[in-house]
Amino acid sequence: MLRLVVLAAVLLSWYWLCSFTIKQGVTVKYNGFEAFGPQVVDFLTRINPYIWWVVVLIVSLCVIAAFRSWLHQSLARGRAAIVPLGVFRDICTKLSPEVLDVLRWVWKDPAQPITVGTLQTTLKQVRSGRVRKMALARAQLAELELALSTESDTQSAPADSSGYREPTMMA
Repeated sequence: MLRLVVLAAVLLSWYWLCSFTIKQGVTVKYNGFEAFGPQVVDFLTRINPYIWWVVVLIVSLCVIAAFRSWLHQSLARGRAAIVPLGVFRDICTKLSPEVLDVLRWVWKDPAQPITVGTLQTTLKQVRSGRVRKMALARAQLAELELALSTESDTQSAPADSSGYREPTMMA
């Protein structure tokens, strides 16, 4: 809500500043430039509206850059907000075990408290299929361990110790 109020205030201020600049720019007379000749005064009078529109453009770019910077900082502060323990407890009771696994996966440093940004990243990962990917990774790990355990069971010492090798292409 605060961001919307600030956006509205910035837009109104920008509109007032731009309209004031255009209105004042139209009334500018270049009488002080008569020393440069009448052609210079005539040229400046003809391009006068364009000069002030360029000023408005520059002011607009400055306002956009400042607001964008403020908005990014505001969003970063929001993502860095720590989730209170009671709220986190409620969240944990409502989430499925699969989503809790994704949350554990997203939460890189358990020494640091959970932030709003961590929860947002968890939601993004769940929506992008992280639950399915983690289940696939577990299944693949189980298959690998099964294959390694059966391979170690079937390996035994060669029956013939005469030094015979199977032929290979490099032999």
